[in-house]
Amino acid sequence: MNIDLQKKKKPMWKPTATKEIFSYKEIFGFVLIVVVLSVAIFPKGKIEKLIFQEDTNIDLSNIYLENLIRITDDDNLRLLLAERYINLGYKEKALTILKNLESDSDPEIRSKAKILSYRILKVEYFSKNTSNERQQELIKQMRKILLDSLNSTTNLNTLKDIYNESLSMAFVDIAYKTAMKAVSIKNDDLFWLKQAYAQALATQHYQDAQKLSYRLSKIDKNNSLKWLNEYYNISVAIKDYTSASKALKEMATIDSQHSFTYYKKLVNLYMYVKDYNSALNLVQNLYKTDTVNKSKWLDLMANIYLSQKDYSNAFNAYKEAFLGEKNLSKRKEYFKKSLEILLWSKKYDDLKTFLDSYYKEFLTDPEMAKFILKTSLATGDPKFAYKIALEMKQRGF
Repeated sequence: MNIDLQKKKKPMWKPTATKEIFSYKEIFGFVLIVVVLSVAIFPKGKIEKLIFQEDTNIDLSNIYLENLIRITDDDNLRLLLAERYINLGYKEKALTILKNLESDSDPEIRSKAKILSYRILKVEYFSKNTSNERQQELIKQMRKILLDSLNSTTNLNTLKDIYNESLSMAFVDIAYKTAMKAVSIKNDDLFWLKQAYAQALATQHYQDAQKLSYRLSKIDKNNSLKWLNEYYNISVAIKDYTSASKALKEMATIDSQHSFTYYKKLVNLYMYVKDYNSALNLVQNLYKTDTVNKSKWLDLMANIYLSQKDYSNAFNAYKEAFLGEKNLSKRKEYFKKSLEILLWSKKYDDLKTFLDSYYKEFLTDPEMAKFILKTSLATGDPKFAYKIALEMKQRGF
């Protein structure tokens, strides 16, 4: 039997292509269902994050977001959509949303909406087609938007946006106000404290800078000395010497290895404001406790006495410094100063006694030998001067 295999063979299935599987109406319905499910499944804030991450189909994700807004009536999502429109260059769509949000009952929403409006103006400002006249108008509008936004927000993230934009446009006054507001909200935030300090200096708000530098010395523990030094310098600049002295005392406590330097500055500060009693009390106390720098404290003590024309105590201080000093160079310095004070006060008998006791120690030094001879002649006692001159001659001078 002959079978016609050709006739019995079944025709193969061939796929057919259609130009449009789903209509836009069906897509819209599908998206709507997905949106409703998303609202039920995802916590607030998660959806917005996912939308921003999904950019493979921008138009579809925008449709998704637009429908999500219809269901939730969430102004935060409207802000998100406006920001996406700005990023995509849909200026008019963004402005339509933002115009409504700028009268929102929530001050934070209003503030964020104004920041986004500002971004649109900023793009126009830097456009090469924008005239100088228009730029001037835009600057005024941008400043107003930032100030309005600043006044209506307490959100630190929003404040950071305002701050960065202010710096980018050289609105230093707004940057200062923004940083100061942030510090008032969170006064232990190291970032904002530093920014507020920098802007306070830049805008010459020195009293604010002074307070901020001291606050930083307590918060930024690793740099306490740096901030205390800033506090000291500003205090001196604005003639707040009480605060300047406080800074020096704290630095001396923290950096005990260099405490002499800070206390010396403090003595000089007291002397500058003519608070001689505080200067003298400080030096006298330090002389008793600081065994390493005794001669240095005596030197400072003598200077305090000299400033008050108390030559007797000044001489005693230098004499004690001289007797306690082992370094030859310093001994020469204190010996000369002791003699000079006795000359100024015309205490010639005391001068001759002191000079006669120690002058031979310095006759190997030609410069000191000349000084000693002149000093002996200044006493007005020729016999005393002759005695010293004879001694010098015997030593080869």
